Amino acid sequence: MMTMFHRRVVPVLLLAQVAYVALLEFAFTFLALDTAEIDHTDPDTSGTVLYAVLVVVAVLAMAGGAALLGSARVRERAPRALRVGWLALLGLGEVAIAVMFLRTVATGASGPDTLIGVLASVASCAVALSCLTETSTVLRGTPA
Repeated sequence: MMTMFHRRVVPVLLLAQVAYVALLEFAFTFLALDTAEIDHTDPDTSGTVLYAVLVVVAVLAMAGGAALLGSARVRERAPRALRVGWLALLGLGEVAIAVMFLRTVATGASGPDTLIGVLASVASCAVALSCLTETSTVLRGTPA
């Protein structure tokens, strides 16, 4: 049962996170109003580039984790050290995501964002647990 969870459900959760990030980036980039002229502020180019790089790295980490967990062919071809490092970093990143969502839930007003935050933090914790389990399995040398 847990193998099915790690191999089928968690990759779908990771791909859902990728879709969520893509949807938010689309909404804030193309649908948000540019208030720089109103606020008399110029966007910081270095901050914008850094933010874009971090978003791309996070999306690649999630997509790569989905591939490592969901595809036997990718899992077999990836070197052991790469799998362990990738999944360990993804697990730590998912814990950070869960903490940020829980902090937002705790400090914000009740509403639809509360439900989204709770569901997202549960999903992130599930992904982190799966990454930890898979990493320990790889380190022990137990067949998947």
